[in-house]
Amino acid sequence: MTDVHGTAATQSRAEAALWKSARQRVKTLRNGTRVVDSTIWRSVKAWAVDFGIVAILAITVAVLVGTSLTGTAGKAAGAAAATWLIAPWLYGFCCAGGRSLGSLATQTAVVRISTGEAPGFWRAGWVMFARTVLFTVMILVLFISTAEGSSPSGAEPKGRHLTIDRRFPKLPAGAPEVPPYDRPAAA
Repeated sequence: MTDVHGTAATQSRAEAALWKSARQRVKTLRNGTRVVDSTIWRSVKAWAVDFGIVAILAITVAVLVGTSLTGTAGKAAGAAAATWLIAPWLYGFCCAGGRSLGSLATQTAVVRISTGEAPGFWRAGWVMFARTVLFTVMILVLFISTAEGSSPSGAEPKGRHLTIDRRFPKLPAGAPEVPPYDRPAAA
């Protein structure tokens, strides 16, 4: 039997765990702004939603072209490939504020590492293309190279964007510490 005090204690323990997790993920951007980095699972969920939207668009176009009067399997495959390459750009342009449907569903946002601001119009298209097309290609390359017994080589990509957790406020450079966000937990 749970009473009011037991419920409140459970809620405060869950909230304390959330804040502890947030304190461990604080990142300072190049301009001094402090943000909370998204967890890997929130990022993966956001990317999966965005990937699913682009995949559904590509499949829909392929089915429409394939079932048309002049449609063939080759035309359907070509239309799906073209949609797969073009749709992420258009979807990204619609999400220029850094908030795609995946980001909205997971309470995350894509920001520039240099300023903490949302990517602009063109950059948002590029970020979405990288999420849905280039990331898929990278996974395939890693999988194939692992199957061959070799390891991929190359330099680390430059980080220009970061997925942050929108549940926690950005702290501007020079802002005083805000408990419990930026301070270590008291024992």
